Amino acid sequence: MQTANLGGLRVSRLCFGTEPFNFKKGPDDDMRQGDKTPVQGGEILAEASRLGVYMWDTSDDYGTHPHVREGLKWVKRSSVVVADKSNAATYEEGIKAVDFACKDLGTEYIDIMFLHIVPPRPIQRKDAHDRTYISQDFKGRKGTLEAYMEARDLGRIKKIALSTHSTDTLRQIVDEPEIDIVCAPLNMKGTYVDDGTQQMRLDALKALHDAGKGVYVIKILAAGRYREMGDDCIRYALGYHDFIDAWNIGMYDVTDVKHNITLFADTLR
Repeated sequence: MQTANLGGLRVSRLCFGTEPFNFKKGPDDDMRQGDKTPVQGGEILAEASRLGVYMWDTSDDYGTHPHVREGLKWVKRSSVVVADKSNAATYEEGIKAVDFACKDLGTEYIDIMFLHIVPPRPIQRKDAHDRTYISQDFKGRKGTLEAYMEARDLGRIKKIALSTHSTDTLRQIVDEPEIDIVCAPLNMKGTYVDDGTQQMRLDALKALHDAGKGVYVIKILAAGRYREMGDDCIRYALGYHDFIDAWNIGMYDVTDVKHNITLFADTLR
């Protein structure tokens, strides 16, 4: 498994997306997964780490904090990179988000803490549990950003990150010095690209990388919808390895991990 510098952190280029542990994924007629217990998920994550996949991605609304917490019991904490996310907007919410993340994950620090799914302007969304909330734009998240910066100074966060489905938002943060890492959807069909063309998305990701920010991509299989053409989707995304540092792929078991490690090795060789 190749590694890369992601915004100042050394990470495995294959990132373990933990959503399938708790959410059913796949094409509409093949929705499955989502039934791993925390102990099962933790054992899978620990084995992935032994195989070289030591970047783990979760969120406060995926329901996979317990799985990551169990995984951390099996490994040396400094040997893995944990990315967590929150929709927090205000300073007070940001403080609570960091406290919750550390407590719920059973760790003293979070390697990468995200401002999650930041739109170009405030909009109403539903979270992973179908609960309605107002998703604030980057300006509306400045309170949480301040809280994250304080947490970073205290060593409770290593890197501050931003995730978005919007190309406009990607463009807005190219020159934002406090954002170390960015992630956004990228897949061969342009799904989850909220605005702009596929080429605009690629250009924005390259501009962020050229500006010195770490870049990783998500939704490569469109939340499992393209599972039947999964290898082709992954190869497509890997084709932009010159300005993408890591690829977050939702994985369900060790078989998935081993398959993707081989696919990465063959494609990126």
